[in-house]
Amino acid sequence: MNRHQVDPVTVEVVTSGLAAGAREMGITMRQTSSSTIFNEGNDYSCGIFNAQTELVSHGEFLPIHLGSLPYSVNYSIEEVGVDRFRPGDSIILNDPFRGGSHLPDVTMVTPIFFEGQLIGWGANRAHHLDVGGTVPGSFYAQARENYQEGLRIPPVKLIKEGEIDEEIMNMILANVRLPANMRSDLLSQVSANLTARRRLIELVGRYGLETVERCMAIEMDNSERRIRSVIAGWPDGDYSAEDSMDNDGLSDIPRTVRVTVKVRGDGVVVDFTGTDSQVEGPLNSVLGYTASGVYMTIQAATDPTIPPNGGCYRPVEIIAPEGTIVNPHFPAACTGGNEIVSVVHNAVYRALGEIPRDIPNPVRLMAADQGSSNNLFLSGFGDDGERFVLYEYPEGGWGGAEGRDGQSAIYSIVGNTWNLPVEAIEMKYPLRIDRYELRQDSGGPGRWRGGLSVRRDYRLLASSGELSVLGNRVRVPPYGLFGGHHGAPARYRLDPGTPDECLAAPEFGAKKSMVPLQRNQVVGQETAGGGGYGDPLDRDPEAVVRDVEYGYVSCDSALEDYGVVIDADGVLDPEATNARREDIRTGRG
Repeated sequence: MNRHQVDPVTVEVVTSGLAAGAREMGITMRQTSSSTIFNEGNDYSCGIFNAQTELVSHGEFLPIHLGSLPYSVNYSIEEVGVDRFRPGDSIILNDPFRGGSHLPDVTMVTPIFFEGQLIGWGANRAHHLDVGGTVPGSFYAQARENYQEGLRIPPVKLIKEGEIDEEIMNMILANVRLPANMRSDLLSQVSANLTARRRLIELVGRYGLETVERCMAIEMDNSERRIRSVIAGWPDGDYSAEDSMDNDGLSDIPRTVRVTVKVRGDGVVVDFTGTDSQVEGPLNSVLGYTASGVYMTIQAATDPTIPPNGGCYRPVEIIAPEGTIVNPHFPAACTGGNEIVSVVHNAVYRALGEIPRDIPNPVRLMAADQGSSNNLFLSGFGDDGERFVLYEYPEGGWGGAEGRDGQSAIYSIVGNTWNLPVEAIEMKYPLRIDRYELRQDSGGPGRWRGGLSVRRDYRLLASSGELSVLGNRVRVPPYGLFGGHHGAPARYRLDPGTPDECLAAPEFGAKKSMVPLQRNQVVGQETAGGGGYGDPLDRDPEAVVRDVEYGYVSCDSALEDYGVVIDADGVLDPEATNARREDIRTGRG
């Protein structure tokens, strides 16, 4: 049988079954975990691979995980040896330099056998609350090498033929601050892969191995063909741009990602030649992480209806010079690599914005999103003597896009996590959320406004604790496109709005570890807003009036940025607005 002899209905049924299986992996993980980062924040990703380690299906998880997950699967097989896998085995690893991302992201890889034959792999990656290292939460903002950032696990069998290797498990748990949580969450990851095994075996039992394999191949080929057909409509050429992070947490110097997207026929080369050298601090992105940022941007810029799988990656070649912040040498510190991935995807988007717009199907673009994971940790011991570690990554704004404003209060485009509900935080941690709201005027002004970011204030109820932050976009705000203004920068404060107010991380803006806190002290976090798209003077005045009415935009911003005059009753003055806009245009020269 060749692949064209499988009818389209069977292909659709089988591939939909694989997608459902991948989603069910995530449901399994969420429902069996004991940690808020799993069961509320959904900071995990799951995929099903064929026997040749191609990613054939995944759910709506984190792009920052999914693009690099194949790297970990391949490293696991290479180091363990494919012939040494047995039914019931599961490999654990988190080494960033073996296909991982950063140390808190732990990957689990499980072979899937049918009647003694290897037919595929289940794999997932999930963020753990603590993996040891210098600080609680394992995000050390002043780390100089990977050894300081936590326990580094090479590919090893945690589960052998269905039985936990307790010696390896105990070695791992002895090196982390929340061993009970980690054990539970690791077993949740194993259970998720067993879900993949069960669903793939069911499909093979129903349709036969050859048919399932053909369906996998057809689906990946179709995704590749559709991606290539979109790229083929882009004019050949070299399109360059750059974006920067604030600093590396050790010296207050912006570090820049430079990229050239080379369109050649129906493929692209994404070349990071010229990007700054790797830094001493933890703001380095390993190759798998960088690839994730590239893949998801190309997918988002083409056609969102294309089924996501490894076929989408085939038209994309990545050149990431070794020794740079997008492909550092070991043992570079890299916990903040997720911050660099945000810079990577925004730089690639900016380069794609250089492609001419007067083509039948222009690139799907948006201005810069908040460009940070906004990593924040509150840790310490409650009055009951129990250690706690809260990891927060509050939402920001997405950039405006052609025909629509940016999404507000949503995670960075490289992620797909959920917020932690106030109720969950206050039930589990000695904390109270005093304030959680959209930030007025945080969305970059534009014809299509950037999305608004959030402010979230945390009050410590324990006798003492510590704050650690590792973020970005305090010094370098998210850019606007085609005349749109940048979004509001991020800000981290202690005791905001009181006489004791001060910056939480004054030296580097959003990078500081183990700031001491006392009972009733408040940490105020304000994330960055999305960049605007198009000239704000071209925005529909009625849309500005609505923004003012909803509290998204202040009257001052309406007048100064949009040139819209609104009277004391909230009513638009069309004549005064036209005159005001003409004055602003004249002043631009």
